Amino acid sequence: MTRTVSATTANWGNYPAITAEIAYPETPEDVRAEVLRQERLIARGNGKCYGDAALAPHILSTLRLNRLLHFDAESGVAQGESGLLLADLLDIIVPAGWFFHVTPGIKNITLGGAIACDVHGKNHPAKGCFSNWLLDFELLRADGSVVRCSRAENSELFWQTCGGMGWTGVVLSARFQLMRISSVRMRQKAVRAENMDDLFRAFETHADWPYSAGWVDCLAEGATFGRGVVYLAEHSERQPDAPLQYPHRNTRNVPFFAPTWLLNPLSIRLHNNMLFSKAGTGEREVDLDHYFYPLDRIRNWNRLYGRRGFIQYQFCLPEASSAAGIRQVLQTVRSSPDIPFLSVLKRHGERPAEAVHSFPICGYSLALDFPRTRTVFDLVKKLDDLVWHYGGKVYLAKDACSAPRMGRINPVAFGEARFSSLLRERIGQ
Repeated sequence: MTRTVSATTANWGNYPAITAEIAYPETPEDVRAEVLRQERLIARGNGKCYGDAALAPHILSTLRLNRLLHFDAESGVAQGESGLLLADLLDIIVPAGWFFHVTPGIKNITLGGAIACDVHGKNHPAKGCFSNWLLDFELLRADGSVVRCSRAENSELFWQTCGGMGWTGVVLSARFQLMRISSVRMRQKAVRAENMDDLFRAFETHADWPYSAGWVDCLAEGATFGRGVVYLAEHSERQPDAPLQYPHRNTRNVPFFAPTWLLNPLSIRLHNNMLFSKAGTGEREVDLDHYFYPLDRIRNWNRLYGRRGFIQYQFCLPEASSAAGIRQVLQTVRSSPDIPFLSVLKRHGERPAEAVHSFPICGYSLALDFPRTRTVFDLVKKLDDLVWHYGGKVYLAKDACSAPRMGRINPVAFGEARFSSLLRERIGQ
């Protein structure tokens, strides 16, 4: 049975917001009927992408297709429906000694969303994207047929779907390989960098650590321009006789939209100074939840930006131009009236040649979260020109307003017209 509602909805950035008809099918047969009923629609998971990727006048929600279909605790192969949340898997796979090879910075995303965005994590140089560990999936096409896709079967469609933003069809279920772990503890090392040169040097010097992600102080200037902290980690060995159990943490909630004046140059500067001073240096042990999912500690943190929402600008540059390009991006941001509240720097490795739609390229990516203002769109245009000049691209899962060329994906060249989002219409013009 399919329940349908009309509602105002937005993705995690709370911009743009639209009124849409949202269908909640419960079975694959319901999904087929809904696809054949609509001329245009897009599948949507938990809405954790930031821009307009999973928005359309007609939305097919996969949240009721959330069953774990199979889990082999010996081989670490899991199969689930597309609406299954990674968060709901943790209490099952971790006690059995397994974790995700690749996970983004939040756990409340769906399996189908992980495929559509081909998500990456803090270990891309070593493990690549989610598609590297995807075995196969069932895809419902525009004509109602269901095809199985893998590297050996319908391989072109497999790779078009990975990172294809839902434009090839609706993923019904998928099988993927997990990673063996022996502890829920992580050995973490914080490296403070006094300026941008130190920041890139920290990534390069510690390239043997399997996980790394950096924070950049976008307000720093002069001799401290580009200062930040790189957080490195690796899995710890299991403690004797310690049972594996996923470490759930207490969370705080932002119960309402904050006033727009909350995030201002002074409050952001104080926040940045606190992050830099608290980071310290050296090593310590943390748990899986602490290292991989820091953003999940505060529920509804997107409300901190107020009802206006926010724009995340995430781009990746080739390794040869990363330092120069990111320096110029930060200088451009520094000279604008718009200040990012959050900023994350990551290092990326090579990707399979077949993964034509995956976001990361061998180099560095930077994600900047800006409160949505009247001037931020002009800043995005300037950043687009810089990123393009340095041979980079933006992440379509986060994009809300970049130029059509910036994802380096042509929606007209693949996929099916029936599966259309606001993003596809915007960049396909």
